[in-house]
Parts: sequence; C-alpha cells; structure tokens
Amino acid sequence: MIKKILLASFLVFGLAASAQSTDLDPFDINYSYVNLPSKPIVDKKNRTYSFVTNIDRNLQYNKPKYFIENQVTINGFEKKEKNGYLSIEVVLQNPAITKKEITNRVSSSKDKNGRVTNKYYYTVVYSYTQDGNAKVVSNDGKVSKVINFTAQRSAKSQEYENYSQAESFQYGIQNLIRNNFTTEVVNTLNNELNDEFGYPVKTGVDKLWILANKKHPEQMAEYNAYLTVKNAFDKMNFADPTADIANEVKESIAYFESLPTKYSEDEKAHRKIRYSAYFNLAKIYYLLDNPTKSNEYCQKLIANDYDKSDGETMLKANNELLTLFKANQLNNRHFAVETKNFIFEEKQPVYSGNTSSAPVSNAPYSIETDQNYIMAYMLTIKKDTIAGYMHKSRAMNLSDAVTVTVKDFQGKFSERNFKANEVSRLILSNGEEYATVSFRVSVDNGGMTMAAASKKFVKEMFVGNKIGVYQYFNGEVILKMANESEGKSNASAGWMLGAKKRFEEMAKGCPSLLERVEKKEFKNNLESILTFAEALEACK
Repeated sequence: MIKKILLASFLVFGLAASAQSTDLDPFDINYSYVNLPSKPIVDKKNRTYSFVTNIDRNLQYNKPKYFIENQVTINGFEKKEKNGYLSIEVVLQNPAITKKEITNRVSSSKDKNGRVTNKYYYTVVYSYTQDGNAKVVSNDGKVSKVINFTAQRSAKSQEYENYSQAESFQYGIQNLIRNNFTTEVVNTLNNELNDEFGYPVKTGVDKLWILANKKHPEQMAEYNAYLTVKNAFDKMNFADPTADIANEVKESIAYFESLPTKYSEDEKAHRKIRYSAYFNLAKIYYLLDNPTKSNEYCQKLIANDYDKSDGETMLKANNELLTLFKANQLNNRHFAVETKNFIFEEKQPVYSGNTSSAPVSNAPYSIETDQNYIMAYMLTIKKDTIAGYMHKSRAMNLSDAVTVTVKDFQGKFSERNFKANEVSRLILSNGEEYATVSFRVSVDNGGMTMAAASKKFVKEMFVGNKIGVYQYFNGEVILKMANESEGKSNASAGWMLGAKKRFEEMAKGCPSLLERVEKKEFKNNLESILTFAEALEACK
C-alpha cells in the first residue's frame, strides 16, 4: 500500500514538473569579430587606395578642400596620397533646386462667445536634383565599380508659427542641401567600400533563449550554462582567436546537447525546450566561426517545428559566412586589422623670387590668417570659455577629443587637447555647433569599435525639451531623450532591425504621433528622424 502511495506521489510530481511553464526569455551575450568583405583584395600588399576628386567649388563653401578624402576610410587598408592599388575618382556637381515655396495651413478655434480665431502655420516645401558618382578601379583592371549619387529629392521644413521663421529657413536651403548631399556621399562611400573590400570590426549584442520560470526543474541549470557562455563571450576580441572561448563553453554546449534527449516528447513544452537548446547551440557555433556545425543545429531547429523561421534565418547567415570564408580564403573572423590613414591637409602656397603671381605682402605666417584654420569656442564643464584655432580637416572627424591652438597672455601659441568629457559645447565660427553626448559607436571606423558608451562630440541637428538629435562624424544619427543619460545610435542593431519599435517607445504619451508611427510614416534616416523629433516636441 505504501509503495502504491509513493508511486502515485512520484507520478503526480512528474506530471507537475512537466507541466511547469516553459516560457523562454532572451538573455544577452556579447560578440566581437571582423566583418569580412564580399569582394576581398586577397593579396595584402594590394590593400591600398587613393583618391582623385573633381568637386564643384560651391560644394566646398564651408568645407576643407579634402573633406571627402579625410572622411572616407576603408578598414584594413592603407590610404595613400596617390598611386593606391584602388583609385577612387569622385565627381560631384552642385545640387540644383527645382522647387522652393512656403505653404501654409490655418487652424481655427472658437471661444465660448462664438468668436473664431485663426492661427497660421508655415512650411517650406522644396525639391532638388543632385548629380555625381564615384568610380572605383584597380591598377590591374581586376576591380571596376561605379557608385551613383544622381537622384531627385523632395523635402520639407518643420512647421513654423511665424512666416519670417519659414523665410529664414528658406534662405538657408541651398546650404542644407549641400550638407545633406556631401553627408550622403561620405556615408555611401564608407558603407559600400567597406562592404565590398574592407575589414570593419563588428561588436554588439546577441541573445540566447533561456527558460524563464524559476520553478521549472531545468531553469537553474540552463541559466548557469548561459552564464558560462556569457562570461566567456564577454572576453571575445576581434583580434584574438576563439579557441580559449570555445574551450570555456564546452560544458555549456554539452548541457544544451543533453536537453533534446531529456525532453524528446512531441508536445509543445518539450519542443520549446528543444528549441532553446538547438537555437543556443546554433548561435554559439556561429559566433565561434563554425558555421558548418551551426548548420547541424539549424536543421534540427527547423525539424523541431517550433518557430522554425529562426532556424531558416540562421541557416542563411551560416551559408553567407561560408561563402565569405571561401572568397577571403579564411576560416575565421578573428584577426588583427591594421588601418593606415593618410591625413590630407591644405598647404599654403610657397612663392619664390619676385614673380608677378606672388601676393604683395611681407607679413610672416600667422595661424590667425591661415585659411586652413577656423575659430573654435569651447564651453567646458567648469563653465570656462576657451577660444582657439582648429584645422578645418579636424572638424570633419570630431570624436572623443579635440585639439586646438590657443594663444596665451604673452601672445605665444600652443596646442591643447580637450576630451569630450571635459567640454559641454563646441561652437565653430562657420556656425556649426557641437554637443558632447555619451553613446555607443555602432558604425566601425579605422578598424576599431567602442564597446561601451562614452562621450563624443556630435553635431547638433535638433535640440528640444523632450529629445535631442545629433550626428556623429561617421554619419550615425544619435537620439537622446531628455530623461536619459545616454544617446542611442540609429545604426545600432536595435534601430536597424526594429526602428518602428524604437519610434513607438519614444512616442508613448502622444497618441497622435503614435498613430503616425503605426502607419510607418517614419524611416530610419536623418530627415525622417528630424521630422519625428519636431512632432514629438510639438506634442502637448
């Protein structure tokens, strides 16, 4: 009788255990590797490039002569002054405005006495054409590529309550269009050249699926296996082999491999646990540069028939990686990347003798009259204001520090370096204003990527009481809510894969704006983000 009672108890316990909730939660893991190019230059001695530019002088009205050359970088290559293996010939024309007008709308309201009040709002609507291209050729004829920038664009300003404000915006449209065009050119060149030839570093966050219910008998063991993987992957560096990491996660891999045997029944709860195991194994092997092994678990994930689309997606990624391995004649994405950048600087003309072309001046050189330098005014976090001279080429690559030449009380000049965390604002004499915002860089530059958030100089594009929109020198758009300590990059995985969700999060509390988000009105680009920010700021 006692045996029967015990047997019944064990059966009840077993049923209760199997009936435990098998909900899964995503848990983050970090990764770092080199993104392999689709059309690699396999011979390392040929990983050099140089520029030939023919740019309309109007596009350089407020930019240094070599703004394209200094802003475009192919990671893992050497930028040369001339005679690179790859020659990048950039031809750009000044954009032409085809339409420019101020439109208005009327908002009428009636008070309790029936008196109607009309309020007018004004918007600048404009269209323009842009023309240009970049031809990329190798000196042996093996590479031939054309990047086209020719397009027709239409845009509009924010809505103004004052006609003169709209008129002021209208006066500055040509400069705005020029800046947008050159920014587009730089971003496109960086993206396409690195995608096909470069070796940018990719650092980010992925996920494993782990049981959420702490009462489930498997949850603690699976969570501990996840922690082992997380701690090992936290040490992943794009320049180091993954052998040590693979060794550290052996026990976790063995644990995940054991789950399908323990939970083999054809019921939803068991299939969810098998899904977790197969997904995690496929992801681990992919990030350890073993796509062939990862494919084994992708196939099992598909056959398991619980959210098999994840298996299909990872299978595609694995096959793309195998193709890249073959093209690059490599079997991993973890190695040192050396990027060498030649800095182009405008040189002052040197005159000899008494030629008629020489300027009639015997004045010695002065940085104060050097056309290559621009005045920079900095407000430090200590509330000091410092004025100095900054080379125009440096303004194109502002990151986490700025170097300026300042004059002391005795009239002597010396260079001073200021870190972004020491400065609250930077204003240039050409009217550009920069803030310092803490964020994670998502687009790779010079073969390096910042894994943690840190303060950097970013150009102010829109600053309101609710949200600020900024642009980093590499083209990333940074969004920072007033109640947040860090900004978010529109090039991050969260934004690239789920921009609509990000807009929804920011639009909470503003039903009218949320409705526009749901209609997919906003895109993940600067123009659309600025439109969103203006609408959010106007929302009461």
